[in-house]
Amino acid sequence: MSDKKKLTLSIREDLLEEAKRLAMEQGTSLSRMFEECLEHLITTQWLEDLVRELGLGPLDPTTPNEVPKTRPQGLDSAQLIRELRREREARLLNSW
Repeated sequence: MSDKKKLTLSIREDLLEEAKRLAMEQGTSLSRMFEECLEHLITTQWLEDLVRELGLGPLDPTTPNEVPKTRPQGLDSAQLIRELRREREARLLNSW
């Protein structure tokens, strides 16, 4: 375990209350939640720097919220599935 340092922060009261509630629900402390958030931010930045350094391009999508943004626009998935099923059915019928 590494050394710990005390830290004083200013935070909106409503955000603090919500964070306390969340910490209690998860059975953890505000300090641990804050550490995890910082670890996540630092790790994400480290990975993005590494990807850029290796020339791999952006890691899309990086969060579940970004998945819909990366989907092609105007794609009718139901129609596509129907077409694929018809093609498969035709191939199966022709193979007999």
